[in-house]
Amino acid sequence: MRIVGIRIISPMGDVDVENDNVDVHMHLEDGRVYSFLFATPKNIYRCMDNERIDFFFGVPPILVRQLTTENIRRALEALIAEDSDKWLEVYGVLQEA
Repeated sequence: MRIVGIRIISPMGDVDVENDNVDVHMHLEDGRVYSFLFATPKNIYRCMDNERIDFFFGVPPILVRQLTTENIRRALEALIAEDSDKWLEVYGVLQEA
């Protein structure tokens, strides 16, 4: 399986690369499109602070040290290289087939 496109939904100029999260669409050669949430570890703490809670759960984000196009691409390539069906189901939401 091969990635034919990656679309970061948030404008990267507005993103704090060290403390933020973004939605990403990954287009595969077989026509499937998956959505992912990418975040930095600092962002998880900021979310807990904003909610005044000491825990976090929800859609599992893919964590990257910095939110850069290169880091997002490398993470997605590693995700599909491992065991695509397993990790796509854990982290991704199928948008189109």
